Amino acid sequence: MTTRIWLRENDYEDVVKLIDEAMAKMAVRGSKQRRNWWDILSGGVNGKPRIVEDIEFPVLRAAQIRQNKPPTPNAICRNPNEKIPPVNVTGRWPRRRRSRR
Repeated sequence: MTTRIWLRENDYEDVVKLIDEAMAKMAVRGSKQRRNWWDILSGGVNGKPRIVEDIEFPVLRAAQIRQNKPPTPNAICRNPNEKIPPVNVTGRWPRRRRSRR
């Protein structure tokens, strides 16, 4: 499940519009950069809202939990029963194990 689908299903349509606006700005510039929107929506240090393409994104409690960050008081939660989708493990970037010596 993509971030934008989950946001629409859980009444965060305003956040989806912000993401669409940011993606449109990147497309106009010709940027092919991909973003982890869960990371953006989980906020920065101490729950500070992140800014992408001159757009300030709100901090979502569900995104903080999904990114293993402690929820902050300024985090938005519109539905206390929202089901947070799990992180997709693709195996594309395997973690390197430290060599034993």
